[in-house]
Amino acid sequence: MALDFRAIEDKWQRRWYSEKAFEPAPDERKPKFFFTVPYPYVSGTLHVGHGRTYTYGDVIARFKRMQGFNLLWPMAFHITGTPVLAVSAKIAAGDLEALKLYKDYVGTYEKDAKTVEKIVKSFADPKKVVEYFSSKIIEDFKSLGYSLDLSRQFTTGDREYNKFVEWQFHKYKKKGYLKQAAYPLLYCKSCANAAGEDDIQDGDTNPVDLQTFIALKFKVEGENAFIVSSTLRPETVFGITNMFVNPSVEYVKATVDGETWYVSQPAAEKLALQNHSVRVLEKISGEKFIGKTLVSPLGTKVTVLPASFVDPENASGFVHSVPAHAPYDWMALADLKKDEKTLQKYGIAEAVNAIKPIPLISSPGYGELPAVEICERMKIANAREKPKLDKATAELYKKEFYEGTLGRNCGEFAGRKIDEAKDDVIAWLKKKKVAADFYETTRPAKCRCGGQVIAAVMENQWFIDFNAHGWKDRANDCLERMFIFPSNYKKQFEDIFAWLDKRPCARRRGLGTQLPFANEWIIESLSDSTIYMAFYTVIKQIRRFGLKPEQLREEFFDFVFLGEGTAETVAKTCGVQPLVLKSIRKEFEYWYPNDLRHTAVAHITNHLSFFIFAHTAVFGPKHWPRALSLNEMLVREGAKMSKSKGNVIILSSIKEKYGADLFRLYVSAAAEFGSVLDFRDRDLEATRRSFVKWAELVLLLTELSEKAPKKQPDSIAVKWMLSKFETSVLESTKALEEFSLRNYVQSSFYSLLNAWDYFSRRSTEDEKAFVAKEIAERWILLLCPMVPHVCEELWEQSGGKGFASHAAWPEVREERIALEIEEAEDYVAAVFADLRKVKELVKIKATKATVIIGSKAKADALSKALEKAAKPEELVLTDEALKQYASRNFFELRGRKQLDEFGALKQATAFLSKESGLEVKVEREEDSVEEKRVRAMPFKPSIVLA
Repeated sequence: MALDFRAIEDKWQRRWYSEKAFEPAPDERKPKFFFTVPYPYVSGTLHVGHGRTYTYGDVIARFKRMQGFNLLWPMAFHITGTPVLAVSAKIAAGDLEALKLYKDYVGTYEKDAKTVEKIVKSFADPKKVVEYFSSKIIEDFKSLGYSLDLSRQFTTGDREYNKFVEWQFHKYKKKGYLKQAAYPLLYCKSCANAAGEDDIQDGDTNPVDLQTFIALKFKVEGENAFIVSSTLRPETVFGITNMFVNPSVEYVKATVDGETWYVSQPAAEKLALQNHSVRVLEKISGEKFIGKTLVSPLGTKVTVLPASFVDPENASGFVHSVPAHAPYDWMALADLKKDEKTLQKYGIAEAVNAIKPIPLISSPGYGELPAVEICERMKIANAREKPKLDKATAELYKKEFYEGTLGRNCGEFAGRKIDEAKDDVIAWLKKKKVAADFYETTRPAKCRCGGQVIAAVMENQWFIDFNAHGWKDRANDCLERMFIFPSNYKKQFEDIFAWLDKRPCARRRGLGTQLPFANEWIIESLSDSTIYMAFYTVIKQIRRFGLKPEQLREEFFDFVFLGEGTAETVAKTCGVQPLVLKSIRKEFEYWYPNDLRHTAVAHITNHLSFFIFAHTAVFGPKHWPRALSLNEMLVREGAKMSKSKGNVIILSSIKEKYGADLFRLYVSAAAEFGSVLDFRDRDLEATRRSFVKWAELVLLLTELSEKAPKKQPDSIAVKWMLSKFETSVLESTKALEEFSLRNYVQSSFYSLLNAWDYFSRRSTEDEKAFVAKEIAERWILLLCPMVPHVCEELWEQSGGKGFASHAAWPEVREERIALEIEEAEDYVAAVFADLRKVKELVKIKATKATVIIGSKAKADALSKALEKAAKPEELVLTDEALKQYASRNFFELRGRKQLDEFGALKQATAFLSKESGLEVKVEREEDSVEEKRVRAMPFKPSIVLA
């Protein structure tokens, strides 16, 4: 009968959740496994990229559950920060873009236009945003078959959770990890508030950070004022030849900390927010500066020249020129020297033509003027070739920073490596009072409210100091103990740990938890989401016993999570019964630590690193996290998903468009964890055909099982198929243990489908029925973690008891594994495939086929040659044809043992004849008179049709 996959998915999702199939309680008789995936942010819908991560998580969780673990996978919702408030503010203000976007979001769930309108209008209240999207995300999770414990739900705005985070920050403060001082940070001009990754548009996928420019002061000749340029390479101050200004930009004259500075207008605004006293005096056109003479920080005289590439939004808005080492500067000068009109207009021809690049840095592979060399090598024609210049700049700067040595023109710093001397150069310039820090963002960025994000210095900012005494040692100790998959990401963690310094952890506005000792501050979203996995273990009990937020004092959490104090003393302080305290602590002790956390690679630089640091700050080693698994991003049809491209697939549409099980199968098969998954509809349709074929086959196997003979038929085909199945169980288990979902799908699904296709041709009806009885139910269970809905249905139809999701994972029946039989029959199958292919290719209408086995001499020679060679080039064989064959198939042949090819094919002659429609004869090369016998090779017989 045909299977209605959509109805099946609805049926089992209802059954699982109505019967609370995934809500475990502590059970000392079973090993526990506490599994988590980050809770989602609830300012909108989730997309298929999230679906990849959660699906991988669910496959692992279901596998562990079937292995006999008492598995807990809970879920909650993140609402902290400004994103939800930004949504509400835009809706309340009637922002047309926001209204359209949220009507689209809501329209994926609601079909009635009036209902959509009403719901979107309600989003002017932030609570409504949270309520609506949290409920819909749960629906989406259910629709994809995720085996979640939903009885432990909470949001980061819940009062109980706030008390938990307050406790965490009291711990930070007591240990000296939390500090308050003036500190540079990302800042939204509109919100007048610090901005973190979650507050910034695309901040999670295209991170924004702070970078420190060094602002250099150039005295204007004849004035008590300075033109200020900014650089990320202060060590190049010794090679400055001129100053560049954008003639079409408006600059300002301003007093900055009592001095008169010329900077761009945006720069003046930024300086005012970076702890400087700034007063704008007047506005001046960039043209007015051209031709002016300046005195550099080193006392040399330079001229101001025009350049259109100077960006007023970047740092101070002026750029000093180091043409020997800066490709942009060299090309701008080269262009200017050829621009007679501009030279004449400003009367700067003499000054421009007198400029000669000053060599500063020696680095391997370059001469004295590396900027000139790289521009010539990359055939850069002018300063308008921005992509080429960006590439040249990045290449040269990297080379010089890590391998460059300062030269003879660099004064007391000559002979020193740049990466070692840079900080000393900065200190020297600041001591001369010609330099200051200027903070800037690494890219232009906007807050979710729509405001510009800039760099600012906030007074009395609270921040977490990751360099606090001993903390990094503990974090690195934890990392060293952890299993990280894929393992190559461990190095990235190590690098991030080394780089982490001070991080702002609180804002003046937003949703979330107030700092307990400074209530005007709200703890930001990446700082209140680091140890919440522990909260999952206790929230259910807190609610069950009706505890109020005010009872959740520091002493309560100290006892429950750290075992500090006694239940009796804490009971008096908190007003909670000792037995209740003990019960809650016992539940935490049972479930913790977090055995495996799975998420996306993008979180390494923030959430996951903070997760490890936070656990080592609050908990002892016994409760540190055990393992992390990570998956790469997802793209669609080769392109990154974005709203502007219209190629985003939202999570709620997956069930309707593809079906849950098909989606799960496809994303599991399409890429390994560490690879980018390219979501292609054409590939998915091919997967659909295989999926339907498998489901219908299992129905057939269930029917065949009823006709199975009691005794196993004594045939090579049956032994081969049973061995194939057990090998698949072995390989599938290993693949899932190693988080290799792609190999799991290959072993448990595609390989077995192909094996059955072949076996069904090779076997009698009794043999099919016997094997069907032996493998049908176990094949269902083997695929249950990946396609659980249809497996539950097939399990029920085959007479299985309870949920397939709760059944035991198939154990390998090792006595059935016969690798020699597998190899021999795999060889027969390969020859059969070649036989069919040759028959299709030949022009004549053939009735007979001679299959010629390669000689024993060839087999022996090949075996000896392969034993001695580590790579194809090392093969020593006198037979040139055999050598070419061995070279082409070197790595495949190395893994094979000699085989009785003649015997394997001889016993299969009747099968080969019947299935090919040819009268098949098998003979050895030594006995053959066919001219083409010499083409026969080990494992690759020659086939002659007649």
